[in-house]
Amino acid sequence: MLKSVIKNVILTGISVVVPPNAVSLLDDPTLYGGDEKQLKRVMKSSGFHTRRVIEDGKTASDLCEAAARHLFKDMNVDPTEIDALIFLSQTPDYHMPATACILQHKLGIKQESAAFDVNQGCAGYGYGLWLASMIANSGCKKVLLLVGDTSTKYTDMFKEHNSAPVFGDAGSATLLEYKENADPIYFDIGTDGSQFEAIMAQNGGFRNPPKPDMFYEDGSFKYKAQMDGLKVMEFTLSRVPESINSVLEGSGTSKDEIDYFVLHQANKFILQNIADNADIPLEKMPMETLSKYGNQSCTSIPGAICDALKDEVSTKKLKLCLSGFGIGLSWVSIVINTDKIYCSGIREL
Repeated sequence: MLKSVIKNVILTGISVVVPPNAVSLLDDPTLYGGDEKQLKRVMKSSGFHTRRVIEDGKTASDLCEAAARHLFKDMNVDPTEIDALIFLSQTPDYHMPATACILQHKLGIKQESAAFDVNQGCAGYGYGLWLASMIANSGCKKVLLLVGDTSTKYTDMFKEHNSAPVFGDAGSATLLEYKENADPIYFDIGTDGSQFEAIMAQNGGFRNPPKPDMFYEDGSFKYKAQMDGLKVMEFTLSRVPESINSVLEGSGTSKDEIDYFVLHQANKFILQNIADNADIPLEKMPMETLSKYGNQSCTSIPGAICDALKDEVSTKKLKLCLSGFGIGLSWVSIVINTDKIYCSGIREL
């Protein structure tokens, strides 16, 4: 696995925004053939109860734009101070141009800046931190990382798969800044593209472009989104504990020194099993966020920080281990120190 250490960079703020529309799994009579007892058993084991669903006509970039505006206002940041903007998502506004270019203009970021998109999912926040940190370390003073997804727009997953309602929509903004002699940030990164079919949306790209038979009667598109739950589970329970232990070893950090392990909020069952396999105390692993907001894809790590750790991360120095994993298949684990950073909590659009 790729190991990377980035110096002279600090994370100074995180903001998260969700849609106001909260949907309970119990409100959908089609799940599990209307078997409410089965649904409640699944809810108990997975931890999912409610998710946030964005309205038609709104996108991940709208959520991220709102998160960035909260961050700029509350931290008193002038948008013209931003040297680079990264928009990381699997649900961009258009095939082209890059959504980051649109956001650069909307947010008032100077033209003398870099702006680009990254296509990543569940491991996306960690990948984004890695890229943003490298850019900040290269001479850019402030880098804005926007991470968000509207996974609920993959409508065919909701029509044909009972697992789909675990997903919720969210967007985030994270500010990273150059600072001499800042504590190093440690990364452990990996990819296994041999299992790319484990989680994918087959239709709508240039391999399988849209055709008339790729639409439902109501006009919604058949992305043919799918997930092989068994493969994903096997991958997660082997790779993630290994990656966490690797980044801890590489950073010279013991599990006792970590204040919190903040993982991608896949589901409660997976998180509990990772904790068991990696010998992590459950009290150090927040997992309440998924019950209120669903699986927020690439936004789930900042979502968990802003939901479960807002007070502590805002008032204390913390040593965090972050870990994202999923589509690709890909994974990343991080050890990072934070020092009384700005944290918005979770706000509504």
